[in-house]
Amino acid sequence: MSFFSYIPETPLSAFVESIWSMTNGRTTASRERICPDGTMALVIHLTDRNLSFLDGDNRQSVRVPLLAGPYSKSFLVDRSEFTAVLGVRFKPGAGRVFFPVPPYELHNSDVALGDLDPPEAVRLMDELLSSGTPAARFRVIERYLAGKIPSGPPLHPAVRYAVQEFLKVGVRAIADVEWETGFSHTRFIQIFREHVGLTPKLFCRIRRFQTVLRQIESGLPVNWAEVAVGCGYFDQAHLIHDFRAFSGTTPVAYAALASVAS
Repeated sequence: MSFFSYIPETPLSAFVESIWSMTNGRTTASRERICPDGTMALVIHLTDRNLSFLDGDNRQSVRVPLLAGPYSKSFLVDRSEFTAVLGVRFKPGAGRVFFPVPPYELHNSDVALGDLDPPEAVRLMDELLSSGTPAARFRVIERYLAGKIPSGPPLHPAVRYAVQEFLKVGVRAIADVEWETGFSHTRFIQIFREHVGLTPKLFCRIRRFQTVLRQIESGLPVNWAEVAVGCGYFDQAHLIHDFRAFSGTTPVAYAALASVAS
């Protein structure tokens, strides 16, 4: 399996976290848990018309290219199916700039690009399939996305500010950020959800969970009491509760699997 990821240059870097490519031969099935990060993504399979994943005990199949909404739960994928996949991970709230669908309607769900704009989906796939190299395919993706920016709705300044504050190292109280935007509690939640697809509280819980994941995946010894305090949890029980909600397992069990995988 080969994986490559990079951050595009401006203007896309203001809206896109990364563009990635994964190629893999059809080898033995290997399941991997994908955990939520609060962002939207564009996923394109160049050799198959569908991608499948396991949501609990149910296998779901989605036509590609697909727009994945912000998830707040994990799911399983079979990496052996990713024979030639391209993906774009958008910054929180930025997916709305490129696609005419309210992010909150895609919470924990996906939509085929062909359902949003059939001609556009066909043109994109034709260009990608006619590109002979990975570098050429990346250029196609970048041109496609950059061409959509001028006509896309701008990210609300209050949401942009809130996301920046919530992503900073350290813990910021949602109420403090909300007050700084000048909006009422109800209006702030409404605006944030319209752009990001999640409420501020759920978004911050997911990002806090992601901070714990990064510490686990660093491979360094983990002091769970220190992690709980440093990430803003009330205690270890609070950490375990949230971790299980977003990953389907406990932090210790996840860390054990991560050490085996590495």
